Amino acid sequence: MSHRWKTIAAAGVAALVLPLGLAAPATGSGPSGDDFRILPYLQSPSESGIRVTWFTEDGEPGELTVRGPGIRGDRSYDVAGELQPELAYTDAERSEEIPGLEQGSWLLGPDNYKHTVEIEGLRPGHRYRYTVRQGDSTVRGHFETAPTADDWRDIRLIAMSDAETSPAGRVQKREWVDGAIADGGESRPSAAEGSEWDQVHGTTTNSGARVLQYPLTEDEGLRENFAAVEKRSPDALLLAGDLVQGGGYQPGWDEFFGLLAGPNGDLLTSVPILPAFGNWESFGAINDGYGTPEDRTPVVRSRAKFHAYFDSPSNGNPQHQDNYYRVDYGPVTVLTLDSNNGEPDDTADSYAPEDKISGREYTGPGTDTQENFTREEYEAAGGTDLSDYNPGSPQWQWAEQQLQDARADGRIVLVQFHHSPYSSGEHGLPMNHEETSGQGGTPMRVYHPLFEEYGVAAVISGHSEMFERSFVDADGDGVGVHYYDVGISGDGLRGVRHEGGLLENPLLNYNTFSQWTADQSEPELWTSVGGTKRLLAGGKHYGHLEIDIDRVRRNDDRTARITLTPVHLFPVLDDDLSVKRTERRTYSDEVVIDIDQQGRPVVG
Repeated sequence: MSHRWKTIAAAGVAALVLPLGLAAPATGSGPSGDDFRILPYLQSPSESGIRVTWFTEDGEPGELTVRGPGIRGDRSYDVAGELQPELAYTDAERSEEIPGLEQGSWLLGPDNYKHTVEIEGLRPGHRYRYTVRQGDSTVRGHFETAPTADDWRDIRLIAMSDAETSPAGRVQKREWVDGAIADGGESRPSAAEGSEWDQVHGTTTNSGARVLQYPLTEDEGLRENFAAVEKRSPDALLLAGDLVQGGGYQPGWDEFFGLLAGPNGDLLTSVPILPAFGNWESFGAINDGYGTPEDRTPVVRSRAKFHAYFDSPSNGNPQHQDNYYRVDYGPVTVLTLDSNNGEPDDTADSYAPEDKISGREYTGPGTDTQENFTREEYEAAGGTDLSDYNPGSPQWQWAEQQLQDARADGRIVLVQFHHSPYSSGEHGLPMNHEETSGQGGTPMRVYHPLFEEYGVAAVISGHSEMFERSFVDADGDGVGVHYYDVGISGDGLRGVRHEGGLLENPLLNYNTFSQWTADQSEPELWTSVGGTKRLLAGGKHYGHLEIDIDRVRRNDDRTARITLTPVHLFPVLDDDLSVKRTERRTYSDEVVIDIDQQGRPVVG
């Protein structure tokens, strides 16, 4: 696909104005055409094919028809449905009450039947159209096969994390903690109870301080985000974990696919998804959270739902299927890792108070990104799919082999996983820090020597629910790895952590590798209009990272250029503080990486 007709906006300038999607939330009715529970969505793109999956509530066979280059007439597949019992609602979910929503209005039918087929034998770099007929309903879509590594022009990927969908997101607005304020501008509106902002959008407390709530609900923020992405016609969508507000919470999955392959959006009918396991994919939400040390079945059920929905390319280890995998798209290799299980297991309670570090102290990354459950507990509950990520593990050995193979083939390498190794936010502290969340991403720093050795261009993560870029160049040669936290899909809107976790204290700035954060590097510019303060620019907002890879022909050995553009959906406020629209804007931190003939980043 050629993207050269699309203009990448200059930093800070609105490139696209989107109407705010304020349609009434979906009720219990299914997607367009009652015969589909989930519309067709795309996975596992390759040069020769793609996987198409959809869900129904009755399991009756559907027909997939594909048309395009190399196919005489059309090619049809009869695809029966297979019941996925792990996707059934629990009693707790059926009886749940959510303030602001009619009880049960978000629930669909009781059964989930999966229809999936891998289409093969297609031509590289070509567009195909497909039709799925299910009962009396018909859905039409299209996809493009990946180009070859030798015959390509440009590629566009979109990366985001922490969508954390749930029905409550339809009515819930998140806290919007103060960030930097622009010189010459005014202060933020008052967050006092009864203030103008409080009456329109609400306010809340954080560490004893009152803060504004964001002007969009989580659902509105995510819808605007996906709508902006769709208009950019990407070749793939990378989602680096925390797709839902609890992997064991079925209404969260219903919301997720309702926004991406259902009544509220169909981005995935034409754009393949590359998902990663996040910590929330192991969490049962109202179904007993992470369970107890004696019973981790909620974690097993949660991870099973992820496996039911996604079918990733084989990694050669059936026990770890879907946890980590490789996708090649033209000259680009995307490696997806599972950062959820480090061994040996570790907890904050493993360290005596006198042995814990504080402030900006750092004594090492630690071994584990979560203290919520152990492998032994998980396997005692019947789970078999945990993937340790540390050196010597099957996942580590697989990742090292993929990096070696990609480098030998001169490929551009991107990596994604959930827990950000370098973070200034909530989850940036190692397990032995006195203020650790117990879910710090620092253990994933163990991969940096491999990433730098094999010339990884960028690493995509989330988890701290902020927008941040870090740069790590361990050998000091000027060529390092850019690390992104893109956890700003449609849930929390956090920023740089304060000392002691208190907003009244200075910023902790624990991540010494940080180069840019949306909340501190993009100051908010407020001004009074008719006595009401309105935001004109800046600040942290829902958004994503756009990754454009362009082929270049130059006299030296540089063959490609990667442009990484942080994008946000800016809420334009009316005189009464209501949101009248969002605008697609770009932050100032656009990064350009030149790539040599070996697929490695180069300096300058």
